[in-house]
Amino acid sequence: MSIRVDNNLVKIFGIWAILLIGAWSFAAYFNVFDAPREKLELLTALNWIVLSFILSVSLPKGIWSISFIFFTALCVFHTGLVLANSVGGITDEDLHYVIRNWFYTRQTNNAIHLVNIALIGYALAVIAFSKPVSLRETEVGTEDFQKRLFHIGGALLTLFVFIFLAIIFSTGMYQSYFAYLTIMSELPLISMLIFYTYLFIGISLVLVSVTYQSGYSIWYFLVFGIFAVIAFKTGLRGEVMFPTAVAGCMLGKKGVPIKTHTLLILLVVFLIATGIVKNARVSGDYSGQGMSVNPLNAVAEMGGSLRPLQEVILWRENGFELLNGTSYWAPFERQLALFIPQLERVDALEDDRLLNVVVQQRVGPIGFSPIAEAYINFGEAGVFFVFFAIGSLMAFLDSRKSTVKSDIIQGVLLVPLFVMVRNAFTQVPVQIVIGWLVVALLFYIAYRKKDSQNMFAENFESR
Repeated sequence: MSIRVDNNLVKIFGIWAILLIGAWSFAAYFNVFDAPREKLELLTALNWIVLSFILSVSLPKGIWSISFIFFTALCVFHTGLVLANSVGGITDEDLHYVIRNWFYTRQTNNAIHLVNIALIGYALAVIAFSKPVSLRETEVGTEDFQKRLFHIGGALLTLFVFIFLAIIFSTGMYQSYFAYLTIMSELPLISMLIFYTYLFIGISLVLVSVTYQSGYSIWYFLVFGIFAVIAFKTGLRGEVMFPTAVAGCMLGKKGVPIKTHTLLILLVVFLIATGIVKNARVSGDYSGQGMSVNPLNAVAEMGGSLRPLQEVILWRENGFELLNGTSYWAPFERQLALFIPQLERVDALEDDRLLNVVVQQRVGPIGFSPIAEAYINFGEAGVFFVFFAIGSLMAFLDSRKSTVKSDIIQGVLLVPLFVMVRNAFTQVPVQIVIGWLVVALLFYIAYRKKDSQNMFAENFESR
């Protein structure tokens, strides 16, 4: 009883603290007090740190909860640049050169405010709706089914990693990130194939992570490690980071996968490696000349998802009308139009609701942002409410009882949602449906294999 009271007190304190931070964020945005750029950056960095601390101590599973891991990904890609710049931690001159034309504009000031509003909405929902849930226990009678799924997922992971390696080495994509982007833009078929290869690698890793038990082989994780090293060297960071984050969510469902100090060491190593990749991924030169191992340079570059938000603010100032939710509806409508003749299916390159297409046409391959999408649909208020809804969803997933099936279904849902952290919503529904259809088929195969084995055993015994 005392533990429950303590948890409630922590939650109440967390909500109170978030409301105070929210009051500051809204007051700064509506010019209740003066917040010059330097002060705004510093307070935003503190906002990230304080909210992370509140969530880590308030959520039942702390830093291993789905809600916290998604929050961290969101912050890294939207406030990383702000954090690094606020402490003067950017030492990479190339990075200064890249951001010079957009980072110090008035629109970026507004973008930083909107990021703070999004984080407040998300954190408030997560704390308000999170509930304690017990760790997964061994499900009686499902051990064989779980082991079969583990090997099926591992076999698929190995297959799609092989396909990925075959594509990038046969096309020359592995040489540099510039070569990768060039080939992706010039060969649409290869682009689509590699796109779905990433999706199936993520789904396969979910299967392996959910079904893994002590005593199982770690070979399949090593296979993903091979993919991660080569993809990372090519300059594909998100393609490695997001599946890894989802795998962490799934492993966290079963308990703490690794100790906190080990995690911190791995994060520092990762940031250093990211900085090295940042310097070499265009030229392909890993000789070490001119490379920086400053972790804040890596944090700053990943924080470039602030750019799409700055861009949509500029669009609005130049007369771009709010979409009022149509960018969220468009993916569903376009799929329904394949089966319903009465629905018109506009060519994707002419559909202004597909924000991944719009940003590519207007600016280039800068990715996108869920905060930018919420803003261009519903304005400032929409940013808060959309992220309150996303936070509610993550809290709901955290609060679900952990079973093999439910965790796999959740993991498949999370793969495209994590990818959305630096992309548009456009592909999310299709990827979720494809993922769920695939795992439904795999469940069926695993059960049929069990039934076949039982039938064979019964026939053998009857003889």
